[in-house]
Amino acid sequence: MNFLWLVTVHHTWKAVLFSAIYLMVHMWISCAAYSGPQSCPSVCSCSNQFSKVVCTRRGLSEVPQGIPSNTRSLNLMENNIQMIQADTFRHLHHLEVLQLGRNSIRQIEVGAFNGLASLNTLELFDNWLTVIPSGAFEYLSKLRELWLRNNPIESIPSYAFNRVPSLMRLDLGELKKLEYISEGAFEGLYNLKYLNLGMCNIRDMPNLTPLVGLEELEISGNNFPDIKPGSFHGLRSLKKLWIMNSQINTIERNAFDDLTSLVELNLAHNNVTSLPHDLFTPLKYLVELHLHHNPWDCDCDVLWLSWWLREYIPTNSTCCGRCHSPPHMRGKYVVEVDNSMFQCSAPFIMDAPRDLNISEGRMAELKCRTSAMSSVRWLLPNGTVLTHASNHPRITILNDGTLNFSQVLLTDTGVYTCMVTNVAGNSNASAYLNVSTAELNTSNYSFFTTVTVETTEVAPEDISMIFKPVPTTSTGYKPAYTTTTTVLIQTTKMPKQVAVPTLDAGDKMQTSLDEVMKTTKIIIGCFVAVTLLAAAMLIVFYKLRKRHQQRSTVAAARTVEIIQVDEDIPSGSPTGEGAVVLPTIHDHMNYNTYKPAHHGAHWTANSIGNSLHSTITTISEPYIIQTHTKDKVQETQI
Repeated sequence: MNFLWLVTVHHTWKAVLFSAIYLMVHMWISCAAYSGPQSCPSVCSCSNQFSKVVCTRRGLSEVPQGIPSNTRSLNLMENNIQMIQADTFRHLHHLEVLQLGRNSIRQIEVGAFNGLASLNTLELFDNWLTVIPSGAFEYLSKLRELWLRNNPIESIPSYAFNRVPSLMRLDLGELKKLEYISEGAFEGLYNLKYLNLGMCNIRDMPNLTPLVGLEELEISGNNFPDIKPGSFHGLRSLKKLWIMNSQINTIERNAFDDLTSLVELNLAHNNVTSLPHDLFTPLKYLVELHLHHNPWDCDCDVLWLSWWLREYIPTNSTCCGRCHSPPHMRGKYVVEVDNSMFQCSAPFIMDAPRDLNISEGRMAELKCRTSAMSSVRWLLPNGTVLTHASNHPRITILNDGTLNFSQVLLTDTGVYTCMVTNVAGNSNASAYLNVSTAELNTSNYSFFTTVTVETTEVAPEDISMIFKPVPTTSTGYKPAYTTTTTVLIQTTKMPKQVAVPTLDAGDKMQTSLDEVMKTTKIIIGCFVAVTLLAAAMLIVFYKLRKRHQQRSTVAAARTVEIIQVDEDIPSGSPTGEGAVVLPTIHDHMNYNTYKPAHHGAHWTANSIGNSLHSTITTISEPYIIQTHTKDKVQETQI
């Protein structure tokens, strides 16, 4: 027992000794690497124990040799470097910042940044790159910032940055040669927080949906004639948006509904004259707004904005510019526009919703088209108020105000009310949606045709109800306006019935059964009619075919046969035009007994029967065969 214990102790101490030796050797090698002679390239300056190397403005055409291996920051800006070759920085395992801006770099080889596992920031701005060097970004697993601004890059292809999903800041500003941005250009950048696309001559908003974590977006200096709904789809984390100097003329209704976390919005230096009613209502966290240097048209459509600015941004009256028109309002701050200066009308619903009867499971739409400057909401049968920004799984409000059902259910049956609002009041239009089971709904008739349009005036004390779901008190806001009633005329199938029907379950079931019976009878009648018609056509076809066959049989019995005259038959007349008179055939069925009178010794019964078999089988009376010469032919009519 003691022997085994001694052996165990011996092996244990041996293992510990080997481990200690291995650690000592490893530490010695590491210390030698760090404490060995470190030199700074002659064209560079080094500091912080060679951890920071600066080689700027030295006219370098390539990366200098001998950069210390413990370098953490390398600055090669403002040189004449034209190409970065593969494995140029392979030994710089601790490098965190690499500055290559303001050179003449035209090409970056694949593998140029191999070995830079610790790289955090890569600056390539102000160079001559025409394509994004996606292949060179391989293995940069810790890269957080990438600067590519002011390069003659012409396009951004799909998955251009998918090799660096760790990116948090991406600067693509001043790409003045940029012509195309792929729909999937930013796929994989789910960690990106800042994106700069300013001054890139962009005419259409690129697809930014993959950037679910984006917080800051700079797209100023482009050319956006209008901003449409869905332009910022998916950017629910965005907090700051800058779109200055972008030639914006129109911002459509619901354009900012996806930006529910937005804190700062800058739309200065554009061509905006008015904004849709309640445009900023979904932006519950917006506290900083810049609208100055826009040619504002100060009329009824700007009243809501003036009130909203006083209510939510009261400390900065100069943030949002001055009136440009009408002439008597020119120079006045938008925030100072008072409602007493105008006489405004309630909104008009140009295309009101119509009652609809539809099968369960199908798509459905209830239209509500109105002015682009008005806001549209829908009141559902259960009392829910739906807006364009609402997240309903099946029911959405389209950009034009239409209520869209991706799939209707039986529980969707009820009255739907479209509520259109502007600064002067509300206009409502209602329609009844009747959803029936797919088996019972075989018609497309609309049984409910009630459209109710209501125009209401808004009292001064209720003005906050127009702009916000939660009542607020507006200071000094006393609208003075007139309202005009909106009248919609709609034809119906049941003029005398204008009320929404309130049938109990039994009546509805009986009506549905009557519809089924009626439809069944119609289908059976159509089937019988088609069957009778098919039978009649078959009979007519049979008779026509039989008649055609009979005519073909008669025609086949009449033929003309051309028989060549034998040269050896002598002329039966002294004049050379003899005639052979055939005796009467007593029994044409027994034609083999026929023997010619003048040539009995020369012709035989069998020869005559064989030669005339096909001709006289149907002869019922004697015929005369006339022969003129040997070149003539005999004509026999059967």
